[in-house]
Amino acid sequence: MMTPKSEEIIHALELKSSTKQFIYRKTKEVFDLFRVEIKSIVSEVGPAIHQKDKYIEVITKDSGNFETEMQFSGDTLLFMMHTNVFNFPPDNFVHKTNYIKEDPMRSYCGVINIYNFLSDSLRYGRMNDVGYLIARIFINKEGHFMVQGKRQFSFMYNDITQFEINPAAIRAIIEEAILNTISFDLFVPPFDAVKEISLGQKINDTGNTAIKTGKRLGFDQSED
Repeated sequence: MMTPKSEEIIHALELKSSTKQFIYRKTKEVFDLFRVEIKSIVSEVGPAIHQKDKYIEVITKDSGNFETEMQFSGDTLLFMMHTNVFNFPPDNFVHKTNYIKEDPMRSYCGVINIYNFLSDSLRYGRMNDVGYLIARIFINKEGHFMVQGKRQFSFMYNDITQFEINPAAIRAIIEEAILNTISFDLFVPPFDAVKEISLGQKINDTGNTAIKTGKRLGFDQSED
């Protein structure tokens, strides 16, 4: 005979686990739409820029079910879907909206992260190099979404109650990420940040640079 606790467990699984599984599938659908839009942009921009400068490549490739890359010249955007579903902290503003108060399960979201790496970091396997988070996209069970990031991403899609994901929004996010990355220059690091290198680094990184490379290493990124 089923106990009250067993019934409570079943109800909790039905409410949360089923919803999380649905959000996972929804996020995967959205991620696949990102892949479609990335390929569309590459097919448009790649040939056009190649006519102007044959040395500039704009290409894309998939790296498994949850990663895809978009390379343009010296930069690569890495789109990564997280396989877990998240909720926002209790003090986050989303919990204060009527949209979430009406149905608290609307605050659970899948996440797609966009990182900027130097193309050479990936090409030469420079394990010490770092990438930077450009933006992260949160998608809930109803296809509502919001974006967290800096610059335009700080206000572009910042209200999960208003925006529903669609191909036009996905393309706008990708295009903004590209423009953000192009304007995000590789600066010479401070002298003291690279003045030393160990022999172990030199031996282990023969053929590559033993110095960690990133666009803002040693710099304050508060304005980026």
